[in-house]
Order: sequence, then structure tokens, then C-alpha cells
Amino acid sequence: MKTFLYDGTFEGLLTAIYDSFYSKVPPIGIFKSESYNSLLLYEIIYIETDEIKAKKVMNAIITKIDSKTLQNLYIVFLSNNKDAGIIALKYIKAAFNLGKDIHAFLNLDIVKIVEDIRRRVYLEAHRFEGFIRFSLIENKFLYSSIEPDNDILELIAAHFSSRFSNEYFIIHDINREKALIYNKRAWEITHMTVDDYNLFKSTKDKYIDLWKCYFESTTIKERKNPKLQKRMMPIRYWKHLSEF
Repeated sequence: MKTFLYDGTFEGLLTAIYDSFYSKVPPIGIFKSESYNSLLLYEIIYIETDEIKAKKVMNAIITKIDSKTLQNLYIVFLSNNKDAGIIALKYIKAAFNLGKDIHAFLNLDIVKIVEDIRRRVYLEAHRFEGFIRFSLIENKFLYSSIEPDNDILELIAAHFSSRFSNEYFIIHDINREKALIYNKRAWEITHMTVDDYNLFKSTKDKYIDLWKCYFESTTIKERKNPKLQKRMMPIRYWKHLSEF
């Protein structure tokens, strides 16, 4: 039984999918090498990212199926589903068989799984568009730390670039050690460590104190509803909300 490991990039996943199609014995799993826990029973195959193979898969999906299928594949890649790799492979195999009509086959398990993943990832991205709080660092740029379940930085980039088009800002995904950085002209995703988080969080921001005062002054104690609050704003997000 084979298990494919790739370098954690989308091109790496596409390369693994390409090699899976041409493998006499398809893999039972496709994982990012950094997060894989070895099982002695499985034969490990390390997939070296090949830009040509990745582009062939991408072009085949667009021309023989449609761009929405490629987008769904990318969303699966961004998700935190532990079986994302093999789900992506099964989905693409089904899509090549069914063509652009695949989106209508919600009775198929693999199509339903991908649709559920897509909905969950976009829902989290939408939540963070409202939950993110910024701190002003040395009167130079805005900084926010987040710990999302899925890799959503790219999905929220357009929203915050438009909303804060005249600001420099950083949205830091602590667990993945990467950040969305905007410089008033364009955004990019770059590496950023937990040490950077500790440094920025130790910086005093007077506006946070003002926001806390405003939050407390507008709170009607008699109308507090903790259960509703937790449902609308899950506890796992509270760590990075300045009002808490």
C-alpha cells in the first residue's frame, strides 16, 4: 500500500495527482510531508514537485471540465481535512468521468464531501472578515493575529485590501507561521513566526483600551446572553478579540 507525500504546495498536490493517475497501484493516501505521521505498514513515496506536471493537470481540469472544479480542488487543499489529498484525487477522477455536470451530482459521496468542505472553508473565511481585530503598531501599521482551522488568508485578502486600502496591515496566521501583508498597493502571503507574534502583542496600543471602554459602556448587563454570544462568536476566537 502506497502513501504519497508532497511538499505542502498546491503544485505539489497537483504533481501527486498526476503521478497517481499514471501509477499502476494508486496511493491510499496523499499527505503534506510536514504533517504526516508515519505508519510502518505503508510504503512512502516522496513526490517531487514538477511544475510541468502540475500545469498539465491544471490545464486538463479547465479545458475538459471547468474552472469551478479547479477552484473546488484548491479549496480542498486549503482545508484542514486530514484526508484532503485523497479526497482531491477521488474528486478529480469523478470529475473527469462526469465532466462539467459533476456539480449536479450531489448524490455522489465524493461530490457531497467536497461541497461540505467548500461551504465550511468559506464560512470560516466569512466569519473572520467580521471577527478580526487590529492593533496599531508604533503608529506605522495594523497587525492582527488569528488561529483559523483552515488556511484562509488568501480568501480574506480581497476583503481587507478593499476595506483598508489606505493602510499597511498584517494578518498573521500563527499556527501556520504565515501572514497576509498589504502595502497600500498589493497583498502577498509570506512567512512569519510565533516570535513575531510575541513581539507585536507586547506593543501597547492605546486604541485597544478605548475600544474596551466603548464595548463595556455600550453593554446592557440585563440583556447579556452568554449562550447566544458563544453561538454567534465561538470561544475559540475570543483569544484574539480585543474586547475580551
